[in-house]
Amino acid sequence: MFKKDPCLTMSTSPHSPHSIVIALIRASTKILDVGCNTGFVGKALRKKKVVADGIDINEKALKIAARYYQSTFIRDLYLHKLSIPKRTYDYILFIDILEHLPRPDLLLQDAKKYLAKKGTIIISMPNIARLEIRLNLLLGKFAYTDAGIISEDHLRFFTRESAIQMIGACGFEVEKTIPTGLGHMLKLFDTLTAFQFIYVCRLK
Repeated sequence: MFKKDPCLTMSTSPHSPHSIVIALIRASTKILDVGCNTGFVGKALRKKKVVADGIDINEKALKIAARYYQSTFIRDLYLHKLSIPKRTYDYILFIDILEHLPRPDLLLQDAKKYLAKKGTIIISMPNIARLEIRLNLLLGKFAYTDAGIISEDHLRFFTRESAIQMIGACGFEVEKTIPTGLGHMLKLFDTLTAFQFIYVCRLK
């Protein structure tokens, strides 16, 4: 949905953020998937009998996603507003989206009016504090890449703590953080080893 505007596919790894988020969602709930691309999350959630809507700027991708969502909306998230019909959702998903925006806090604040009273916002964002990034900075290196934590499409970078701070300032409480990545040491040194963190949030 950003500069390269790709039609993406979801990793089938159980450690991918999409797979982890899908596992967190209860059956028979209402979902808003922000930045849904081709609808791979909506497709996977059909087994849980959820009612899902999707938002993306990529018209080509949304034509594919329409098979899996009740409604789809073409929206430019750089405007920091969802601008969809007034509905409430049990879950609003921002999977690998907020780091692409100049003011992700404004979009989170706008999302509050679409969240059910006891609803959950689930966010995944890359971990800029990963060890390899820290080591490169010590060596004076910070080279953007085509994909990954320091992708050239990323406008904002967060550590776990700075992400929690931003989310809290938007009126949400982070109930749980989940690191994603590889290696048996992940849980012990997650701020160093995690590729991303998933934040499970509710209204304060």
